[in-house]
Amino acid sequence: MEKNILIVEDKKVHIDALNKIISELDHKARIYCAINEQEAYTAAMKHHIHLFIIDIILDTSRPGDVAGLRFVQEMREVKKYAFTPVIFITSLEDPKLYSYSQLHCFEYIEKPFSIKQVRECIQKALEFPVILDRERFVYFRKDGIVYSKHLGDIIYIENKRRKILIHCRNDELEIPYKTCEQILSELDSPLFVRCSRFTIINRDYIEHIDYANRYIKLENMESLVEIGVMYRNRFKNVMQHGTDN
Repeated sequence: MEKNILIVEDKKVHIDALNKIISELDHKARIYCAINEQEAYTAAMKHHIHLFIIDIILDTSRPGDVAGLRFVQEMREVKKYAFTPVIFITSLEDPKLYSYSQLHCFEYIEKPFSIKQVRECIQKALEFPVILDRERFVYFRKDGIVYSKHLGDIIYIENKRRKILIHCRNDELEIPYKTCEQILSELDSPLFVRCSRFTIINRDYIEHIDYANRYIKLENMESLVEIGVMYRNRFKNVMQHGTDN
């Protein structure tokens, strides 16, 4: 599986060195770089990151800056990044106690670092097992009972007569009404794309898309799923470029 790696570092020389190490270890890895919290947050929300490499100090002009720690603390509040490996690279004397115990840091490397040390650390982190989205469970509650579904088993979800109908490979589940925004937030997975005001599909099940006539053919489903007029361009951008911008 190709892995996405986010480097958050304000020094170009260090970014270039880390890029070179990662590319040599895994030429298929997709590397994203950010020099501040804002850029890092945007990258983490746009892409599914499998490894963070973070400098704790991102603005040396600000006394006491620990923006890197603050960023990771924020990421730990995002469900999909609760246990994503984080390597801290910094010149601070001893942030270890906090970074290890509170932020579940994978490794800590002090500056000035050796290429050999960083290489070995990143190699270990790249071997860290990844739980694929389609293998994760999502939970739905109905009449006081909690139902679990593998994300990979959900074909599409539709808002139908103020009820939510979840179409799965082997069955269907009807749950009380939620907005599509709420459902997407709970799914928290790039597998799912909204194609209309009332419908969310799992892109793994797409057999064919007809943008001209605005419909989608999904595996295991006889009926076609409509692409909303107001969602056609947005849906097309997401499918072709991974973004609705």
